Amino acid sequence: MLGTMLKRMTCGRSKADSWNMTAPLLSLGRNESISRMRAMSGVLITGQTGSGKSTSSAAHLAHAMLRAGFGGLVLSVKSERENWVRLCTEAGRSQDLVIVDANCKWRFNPIDFEATRPGAGAGHTENILHLLTTLLQTAGRVNGRSDGREDSHYWMNANKQLLRNAIDLVMLAHGRVTVQDLYQVVISAARSPEEVRSQDWRRQSYCFRSLELADKRTKSERQENDFAMVADYFLIEYPCLSEKTRSVIVSTFTSLVDCLQRGILRDLFCTDSTITPQAVEDGKIILVDLPVKEFGQVGLFANMIWKLSFQKSVERRNIQSSPRPVFLWADEGHHFLHNEDSLFQSTCRSSRVASVLITQNVPNIDVALGGGETGRAEAESLIANFGTLVFHCNTCQRTNELAAGLIGKSLRCFANGNMSHQVDDWPMATLGLGSGGQTSGGFSEQLSYTVEPAEFTRLRTGGPQNKWMADAIVIKSGETFRSTGWIYMPVTFKQRI
Repeated sequence: MLGTMLKRMTCGRSKADSWNMTAPLLSLGRNESISRMRAMSGVLITGQTGSGKSTSSAAHLAHAMLRAGFGGLVLSVKSERENWVRLCTEAGRSQDLVIVDANCKWRFNPIDFEATRPGAGAGHTENILHLLTTLLQTAGRVNGRSDGREDSHYWMNANKQLLRNAIDLVMLAHGRVTVQDLYQVVISAARSPEEVRSQDWRRQSYCFRSLELADKRTKSERQENDFAMVADYFLIEYPCLSEKTRSVIVSTFTSLVDCLQRGILRDLFCTDSTITPQAVEDGKIILVDLPVKEFGQVGLFANMIWKLSFQKSVERRNIQSSPRPVFLWADEGHHFLHNEDSLFQSTCRSSRVASVLITQNVPNIDVALGGGETGRAEAESLIANFGTLVFHCNTCQRTNELAAGLIGKSLRCFANGNMSHQVDDWPMATLGLGSGGQTSGGFSEQLSYTVEPAEFTRLRTGGPQNKWMADAIVIKSGETFRSTGWIYMPVTFKQRI
């Protein structure tokens, strides 16, 4: 009996134990390294354009994660295809690379995935709503709509209310949710109480037909309550909105779903699924090869859909049965930030997700999260959740001061001296006669930056002039380097060109 119990216990944990999370992942020299578990706390890499960050520390980290067998999602602002094809080939992972591009071989329907996936949380309206409203916020940021308007919260809440009721109605009526169904429900909804009473509207409206179907279906007590709220919304509340209010809400919704219903986005995200974010748990490297610089807002939406779905998927997995470490890779990653990234970063370690954010400077993150005091606070919250920070050469004062502040201050000894003389005595003092005045000297201790912010402007930036060597200062929160006794360490990376 004891032998059977021990065998069962061993079998139950052998799969998870096959990943040694304390093992070194990336060597930093001097017998120092970043472990696999340390990478799970997130890695932030900063450096001005041309500092060598993407081709040095970032490239070495990517290669290390590939060699270690991680799965992952790679987002693209600039084309990353050639780089990741080379990295996967060098690491022997070519067969694991999946390239999502305009050929649409690899397709993913995020709404259907969320509605039909296994698990107790599947099919919940709020999860589908979260995806669509985050895309709305992203579109607003790209189109220059300010989040600082006094009425911005009202319009966002009004859009959420419309989407929530449309999703519930489509799910109750048809047992599935598609972008096309949501669009048809919204554009055919009654625009006045008179239209609700009209027989012509009832015969022609997709919204009313869906209400009839939902009414006839067998429903649980919870679904009955949901349907009552949906019916009240589309038959009473929505028709009574002012024409101006309703038109703003509808146009905000249709501007989003319009681009999702045509072209590449329709083929990639509104048909069937040939791959889902769960593939990274089996070691696949999903590269979203629709770079924002080439595809514009289409590329932004494609990358954001994959990022949001990936984040939700990996955080709900069971690491006992699916223990493989995975990564979320975002070079120029400020383009893909949203308001819940800080929450994700604070919890993703337990799901074995290494989030790698590469950007030029801290103000980029401020702007991406809305700017102003709110954007700055959210940026600081996000940065505080990264366990490893790599600072390359930078001329951004705020970024350099952040790095210097994280390293901290120490007592330093400063020398001082003084010499004085009386003006009337200077001719005699020159001849060596009389008094030459007074001199004094001394030392004082003052707290000052251990590494001054200006030091970050003098780090080598790689290239032939530096023999392809790029300098960085690596900071590990809550852990000192054995070779320095500090939480920071200067590191030189050879560029991977």
